[in-house]
Amino acid sequence: MNQLKKWQTKIFILCWLAYAFAYLGRTNLSIAIPSIESALQLSSGKLGLLASLFFWSYGIGQLINGYIGDKYSSKRLIFIGLIVSAIANLLFGFSTNYIVMGILWMINGYFLSMLWGPIMKTLSHWFNPESRGNVAIGISTSMVGGFLLAWGFIGFILSFMEWNWAFWIPGIIIFIFSIVFLIFSTDSPTDVHMPPISDEVHHQDQKTSEISLLKVISETKLWFVVIACYAQGIVKDGISLWAPKLLMDTHHLDIESAVPFIIFIPIMNFFGMFLASKLNKRFNNKEKLTAMVLFLLGIITLIGLIKIGVYSPILAIIFLGLSSAMMYGANTILLGVIPLSYAKYNKTSSVAGFLDFNSYMAAGLSSLIAGFSLDSIGWNGILIFWTIMIAVAILALYRSLIHDRLKA
Repeated sequence: MNQLKKWQTKIFILCWLAYAFAYLGRTNLSIAIPSIESALQLSSGKLGLLASLFFWSYGIGQLINGYIGDKYSSKRLIFIGLIVSAIANLLFGFSTNYIVMGILWMINGYFLSMLWGPIMKTLSHWFNPESRGNVAIGISTSMVGGFLLAWGFIGFILSFMEWNWAFWIPGIIIFIFSIVFLIFSTDSPTDVHMPPISDEVHHQDQKTSEISLLKVISETKLWFVVIACYAQGIVKDGISLWAPKLLMDTHHLDIESAVPFIIFIPIMNFFGMFLASKLNKRFNNKEKLTAMVLFLLGIITLIGLIKIGVYSPILAIIFLGLSSAMMYGANTILLGVIPLSYAKYNKTSSVAGFLDFNSYMAAGLSSLIAGFSLDSIGWNGILIFWTIMIAVAILALYRSLIHDRLKA
């Protein structure tokens, strides 16, 4: 048992770092947007399109690689995703041609999509069903770790260095870690001559195992969760991408002045994940009810941002941070906890990939719309749009809860 605990800790840390560095290699664009805008004379619309290209290639990759992740070695897929992302970041830092930058950022998005599904599959092999909720919430905090590195460390670097370093530094870090991950990680306990953790994962009933993903989606009415994933993708990644620029535009700050404020957002995201965990336990692991409450709190904080955040950057960052925290809490439930419940179908990676696909397709569309409509509707218009989308998510999850009760 002692040996098992050591391996579980080791695997969790490796997976946590893998996803934290993956976030470092994608959220660096957000903190670098104002610097790139100034250095290369690119518009908000064009930079928003770069983010959209990433989200779309990432989303499509999630759909493809989520399926592949249930068929092939998770360790190898994660290694490939990390090392190609490292190379794409390094080359992006050398680029000044907009088309080349777009292609590289799409490549980055596609290969980073090789991580989430395989990571969730690996964790489902190493941890029993009773502990998976806490494990899913724990691994989701890696997103915050990546943000802290990107918005804190990289933001500090950009206050006195060129924008290129926002991509060179993550590229070097991810490249080194990808090799570490390949050497020290393993897919499941059986690979190190230990018994399987759960019969649910390793010895599924043949009939259940052969059910197609589409049939699983149809039978469990996962479409309602998909709608909620669309909403949280639009808002969560909208804040992740545009928060620095939103704060700089609405309160007339430069990058050096904005960094101490925006670093508050990923710190608040920890609070959102902690709240998600507490609420889920309070509601006896009723994940959809937990997500509904988090979305409702998200509406309240966005309204606060619109009505009160205008008075000072401190108030703005408090409400923006709380809005982001609620979306990260919802993200943990929707894309972390819910996919793990599909281990009995041997579809953990596929479902995680499918939900992530929908989340990022919506995020990509939202980034494009925000980038090109910002001048016409302003930040308040975008915040109102986000609020409406969250309300739609609450209705979808309520409908899903009704279906679950009728099925029971």
